[in-house]
Amino acid sequence: MWQKLIHDNILPLYGVAFGFGPFTAMVSPWAKNGSLTTYLESHRDLLVPDRFKLLSDIASGLRYLHSNRVVHGDLSGSNVLVMENGTACLSDFGLSGVVSEFFGSSTFSSTISGNVRWGAPELFAPPENQDSPTNRPTKGADIYSFGSTMLQVLSGKVPYYYIKQQMQIIVMVVNGKKPRRPEEPKIAEDHWSMIERCWSPCNVRPTIEDLLNFVAAQRRN
Repeated sequence: MWQKLIHDNILPLYGVAFGFGPFTAMVSPWAKNGSLTTYLESHRDLLVPDRFKLLSDIASGLRYLHSNRVVHGDLSGSNVLVMENGTACLSDFGLSGVVSEFFGSSTFSSTISGNVRWGAPELFAPPENQDSPTNRPTKGADIYSFGSTMLQVLSGKVPYYYIKQQMQIIVMVVNGKKPRRPEEPKIAEDHWSMIERCWSPCNVRPTIEDLLNFVAAQRRN
């Protein structure tokens, strides 16, 4: 699945290699600037327009996935890589399983276990299907995670940065306790409003097109 995804904001898969341990190695371009989290930590003085350039890249990659019936399922600061030229690329596809989505289901790339700080609350609810150990990620869950990523990009702080224990974060998410708005650096009111819209109940969250239009408007301002 991953190798078929070709887009400027999707990390390419060149192929696979063997002999590096018990698992097959996947070969991709080297992201000199590392993960989004690492990049933001080393570029604390990044200007707001440059931060929205990163968000534009992420949203563009997400639109491409959704247009191909692919749900990322684990969008977070560690699964966005920043290339040498500053372009943000989504990574981590097809590493845990594939669920066909013709007539109602989607291909998804990961599980909820890795990055709970960015995860949508519905992913942690008891599964509707007793045969499934978890709820399947959805496009709506990706939108929620985009809001959490937007918080991180604009503030430089991961969601729930003030909580260290992962289980405590899960309890907060399940109980509807959203990440706090950082006091510093300040996030503009209209930016925070869009983040909160992404965290709305799934059926009223903005679409990926809404997010692209919003981000484009902020880049023009």
